[in-house]
Amino acid sequence: MGEFKHQHTADLSASLTCSTMSLGVEQLDAWIDDSSALKPVLHTDHQTIDDSMKILLMKLLVKALHGASNFDPVILMAEELLTEKPKCIYLHYALGTAFSKNKENDKAIYHCQRFIDTLPEERDVKFKDDNLAMVHNNLAVCLKNAGFFDRAEANFQSALNIDDTFAAAHNNYGNLLNDQARINEAQESFLKAIDLDPEDHIAYWNLHSTATSSLQAQAIIETCISKSPTDEIALFTLAGLQAFEGNTHAFEELIRFGFGEEPLVRSIAWILSLPESPTIHFNRWALYDHAISLAPRSRPFYEFGVWMGDSFKYLVPKFSEGFGFDTFQGLPENWGVVPKGAYSSMGRVPEIQNSQFFIGEFEKTLPAFFSERREKAGLINFDADLYSSTITALNNAKPIIDDQTVIVFDEFIVNSHWENDEYRAFLEFCDANGYAFKVDAVSLFTKQVICRIKS
Repeated sequence: MGEFKHQHTADLSASLTCSTMSLGVEQLDAWIDDSSALKPVLHTDHQTIDDSMKILLMKLLVKALHGASNFDPVILMAEELLTEKPKCIYLHYALGTAFSKNKENDKAIYHCQRFIDTLPEERDVKFKDDNLAMVHNNLAVCLKNAGFFDRAEANFQSALNIDDTFAAAHNNYGNLLNDQARINEAQESFLKAIDLDPEDHIAYWNLHSTATSSLQAQAIIETCISKSPTDEIALFTLAGLQAFEGNTHAFEELIRFGFGEEPLVRSIAWILSLPESPTIHFNRWALYDHAISLAPRSRPFYEFGVWMGDSFKYLVPKFSEGFGFDTFQGLPENWGVVPKGAYSSMGRVPEIQNSQFFIGEFEKTLPAFFSERREKAGLINFDADLYSSTITALNNAKPIIDDQTVIVFDEFIVNSHWENDEYRAFLEFCDANGYAFKVDAVSLFTKQVICRIKS
């Protein structure tokens, strides 16, 4: 089977709204399919391309975004033209969209903001007006992905102020609200998206993350599947939820039909293999609330991998004090398809009451910190993603872990290589120290687990 890559939380972009253009579309489609064919145009003496042709090329680049799967040729041509037309809204639109599709958030943010801030020429006013809500939406999605939640919210609100019927923006805004533990507001946004576009299966998928029971989640996912019968992640998740309750028929059928190697299916199989059934949660905040209920709250909270501090802010008030560890410069190495440097706060350290943060690589900061006697942990959140970082954190944190310590792992299951990341680190740590462990809770949607060791 092919690698399972479906996103758990789905952000949507609206359809392109631009004037129809007929000249050269077939030629441009060929260029998009064959990036080498762009070279003669890009290397032509600039004097031979008059302004009207440049404008046509700019508009055609925008049109090409409709069907492109490889955005590099669009980026190549748009950046070349931008050297002569730095205020062209078509080029900033094309680059903002292409970079957002390529998950290059920083560049997408720059060009989307330039599109918004640039005063268009009179002939381009309609194009900007027609696409302004969508660019605010796309900018907001990129800002959310980069961790700039306040700016993301402002841009979602701008998009919806322009067009309150923009279903995708309501859906995406719901994802942001969910990421901020504003679950009731997130639910309202997803329901608004569904009301505007009842056939949108992705909004139903995201809505299930606000469920408070397995039966409620299953009902929502069933509706999601009715809108998109081939949505694998929804089908796998529904089969898993049914299996957790004892009805394994659908899950066994997945195995029989060859889906057993899919990462989500492997994750469900691992959960089913556990000696005790964990509780099931549908968003990180419900899982955190369960973790808090299990933990000795008179003890401190520790977090390895802080990023912007959103989980830290939610958890630390429930404990005596908090200690956070991060480089605040992103991942120290590539993590699958996620590049080194991703999840960077660009050096910004959260300011959170009753908390201390230790900046630097775990290999340097943790031995120094744990060279002194530290109080046993009430709760530890491991959010380092990588095997190398997680095993380093676990080995150094051993003195603060006992059978009362609640351990949360943030990327434990579901990812395509999950068995080689936090999961592997925890199993090796337990094996090396003679620990058994109990899995108290899981969330397929957020890939998290709650564990406690048995010494």
